[in-house]
Amino acid sequence: MSRKRRLASPLRRWHRRLGLVSALFVLILASTGFLLLFADKLGLDQHHWGGPAIAGIYQLSPEAEPIGVPLGNDNWVIMVDGLVYVGASDPTVLSPPLLAAMRDDEFIYFSNGEETVLSLPDGTLIERRDGMTFSGSSPAPIPAAIRKLAIQRFSGRGLPISRVLLDIHTGRFFGPLGSWLMALASLLLILLSLSGVYMWGKNARR
Repeated sequence: MSRKRRLASPLRRWHRRLGLVSALFVLILASTGFLLLFADKLGLDQHHWGGPAIAGIYQLSPEAEPIGVPLGNDNWVIMVDGLVYVGASDPTVLSPPLLAAMRDDEFIYFSNGEETVLSLPDGTLIERRDGMTFSGSSPAPIPAAIRKLAIQRFSGRGLPISRVLLDIHTGRFFGPLGSWLMALASLLLILLSLSGVYMWGKNARR
């Protein structure tokens, strides 16, 4: 057996092994990359991926202490890092701080002084107005149970799907070693390409 054939045989074996090892990484890179290309059209920036798993991986927690304004009958308006929770609806975005809130027969009002938001009792957004046009209750210490529920809702909201996909694509989603694994996968792809081109060239010359 010639020296070239002795070299080609193990090269083909290692080419197949590298292909099997890198197949999973190629699938992750290709699928996440494809989805990220169409992130805008698919609305992946507007939709969130949440739940206990995402909250645990990203250690989602408020940067600032929640602010709460009591409305009576154990009803509260709670602000957590610029998100205002009223009732069971999705939170309303409002720049901190929360200064006042009140409730009448139809609506709930809350304001940061520069903008007043009207919502239904379940939290459905109705209208935004400039300035603060009412005199309501001020922030007060939040009961522990209500504070815990607000933080759970904040953490469970998750992150934009596009952000999670990008972190999976780059390996950051998998922890400190994730980026190194993706770098290794990229190196394997380079080796596969080089070995594949080399073997193709050998066969073409024959």
